Amino acid sequence: MAILFGSAKTAVKIKGYGDGFLLSVDPRASEDHIVKSVIRIFRQLRNLAAGALVQVDGGSWESSSLWAERLSSLLQDRFAVSGVLPHGDPPLREAVEVLAMPEVSETQVLTGRIRSGQRVSAERHLMVLGDVNPGGEVVAGGDIYVMGSLRGTAVAGSPGDVTAIIMALDFRAMQLQIGECVAPHGASELIGCVGYASVSGGRVVVADYMKESPFAKAPVLTWRP
Repeated sequence: MAILFGSAKTAVKIKGYGDGFLLSVDPRASEDHIVKSVIRIFRQLRNLAAGALVQVDGGSWESSSLWAERLSSLLQDRFAVSGVLPHGDPPLREAVEVLAMPEVSETQVLTGRIRSGQRVSAERHLMVLGDVNPGGEVVAGGDIYVMGSLRGTAVAGSPGDVTAIIMALDFRAMQLQIGECVAPHGASELIGCVGYASVSGGRVVVADYMKESPFAKAPVLTWRP
């Protein structure tokens, strides 16, 4: 398609481009001047603009994207163009590291309430979407996550993994054990808090998760084995 019109005196020029138009915008001009120039040009196009794809060239990808966004509603609503896109290719993104997901899930998810007298165990990690009532017991070879109230017994890292953790949204466990380390008094001091239990210095340490933020300084992102 031939060039339709353009002038050195205007900040906006247009020409045919493929099945649509290429709109060149001088980003040094004021927004008001550019918008008025675009309206004047598309009024002269009349029905030729209907259904056409308009690409906006602002001299750089950032500028082209900015002006395509600013002019999109105007051109689609008033002149019925099919779309408004930035012209050119976006800059190449830096390589993104993708962690390979384990072929087999290492976490068993249980939904519901674990009542007094019930015992639930998992070979690796265990997530409970519910409460562990007093007298209930959860045992896992890895970590234990309770998305509710933990008021019973939790044994993580069974039989001897002291790197395991126990976490609950409402942490008030009666008995805790990680690997071979036992917390003799549970976590009564954390009633109503998001609790996090781990082994440090050969003993089970229970902390307020929101205050300690134990994962904030983790150097790398890894899957729990």
